[in-house]
Amino acid sequence: MRSRYEIGIVETRNVIKAVLDTYGYDFRDYALTSLKRRLEDVITSNSLKDSELLINRLQSNKVFFEQFLKDITAETTEMFRDPSLWRALREDLILEVAKNTPKPKVWVAAFDSGEELYSLCILLKEMDLLDQFQIFASIFSSITLKKIQKGHIDIKQLEINEANYERSNCIAKYSDYYHIAPNGGMLTLDTNLIQGVTFIKQDTLFSNIPGGIRLVLFRNQIIYYNQILQDKTLNSMHTSLVPGGYLILGSKETLENTNTSNKFTVINNAEKIYKKKMG
Repeated sequence: MRSRYEIGIVETRNVIKAVLDTYGYDFRDYALTSLKRRLEDVITSNSLKDSELLINRLQSNKVFFEQFLKDITAETTEMFRDPSLWRALREDLILEVAKNTPKPKVWVAAFDSGEELYSLCILLKEMDLLDQFQIFASIFSSITLKKIQKGHIDIKQLEINEANYERSNCIAKYSDYYHIAPNGGMLTLDTNLIQGVTFIKQDTLFSNIPGGIRLVLFRNQIIYYNQILQDKTLNSMHTSLVPGGYLILGSKETLENTNTSNKFTVINNAEKIYKKKMG
């Protein structure tokens, strides 16, 4: 087995500069330790000798760059991750978001690999609200978009996904929403769930945000950003939300010590649910 390549800080910055100069994607404010680890994964998994060969491949091959975007992004790994949050959504928050609002807008802003989006759609379907919401989902890589549109998720996660679904107080069976290929190699979710979803291709700075949003799911992302990018991104989330709209972060994330902390009210600290202040 090939040993893992260890990339240095100068090499990391050279890759970041090459990506910025070639494609306009700015990774300068991503948390360096996490980014280095992911670059090492890309170099090693593609049997590249060093970071210079990675840069050459990125600059000369757009298809490889799209795969790079997928590999460099922290993607969702579970359906109904943190079941207590989905219980809170089902029991309280979704009905509050829908109140007195025709076709309320929800934005899955995290660079999801399908699990978060499908979980939301299943929840809304079971509440008989799926057709009454307008859902947006951010996409970083076109490869990930194709995977989501085909309904493909990791079959290895089936057991944990089923357990999360049950703990989320869902009312049907998780197996109602997928089928497995006869050879057992592929699990495919019901793509009818996402037929009404609007996908938005994003860059690292969220330059293309939807407006009039009443609920933003942006979980498990800002832990990979430094303070500068956290502030820029959270300001984008704030701008997208209507007054009184809700922002949900990951369980290990917080608005504390960010420049948007005074623009939101904490609704549920355990689930990291925030409400945009009026005015």
